[in-house]
Amino acid sequence: MPLTRFEKLDPDRRRRLLAAAAREFAFEGYEAAAIGRIAEETGVSKPSLYYYFEDKADLYATVVREAWQRLSPQGHVDLQSLDGMSFWPALEAVHLASFERSRREPWLLAVWKQAYHPPPAGVAASAVAEVFESGRAFLRSLLQRGQELGVVRTDLPEDLLIAVFTGADDAADHWLVDHWDGLGPEEVERLSRLVFDTMRGLLAPPGRPLEV
Repeated sequence: MPLTRFEKLDPDRRRRLLAAAAREFAFEGYEAAAIGRIAEETGVSKPSLYYYFEDKADLYATVVREAWQRLSPQGHVDLQSLDGMSFWPALEAVHLASFERSRREPWLLAVWKQAYHPPPAGVAASAVAEVFESGRAFLRSLLQRGQELGVVRTDLPEDLLIAVFTGADDAADHWLVDHWDGLGPEEVERLSRLVFDTMRGLLAPPGRPLEV
């Protein structure tokens, strides 16, 4: 975990530091990433970074966790407050907001490029595993709530439903990450809506029309 001093940093300076670290990890890979280059880009000394983080693994873990907090629907939607009418619209709004946030803050996308190729072991790898496990736990809660409301299918075993959804979602994420730089804002929004519609179609009860 980052040292308490980092949490007390000015928000803009904290964001710039995380953005610089995310770019370094994404473009150089974890092993080749250099604390010195991150320090140089942010205009601080290398010892200053160690004032905020224990080591490179701690910095990497912080970047991954921060990106997850910004992009994940977890913490941005109260599942228990949703009903059958609001379930899908609320999730779509969060989904589109995460794409818009990635467009405005490209460092978030850089994190996910690296997260799909995490370090093999240690604190840094544990942070990625922790984030993905948190995502699976939230997805399970989301599906269970949708089934209670009658807007998520119940004809497949839960684990199979999760596997089908995460497989399709991961494939879409990989494609978007690989093609992001060639997509304009309007195309990003169009594709993000289509991706959401596809995911909803996988989860909706068979034979039930999708609300537009």
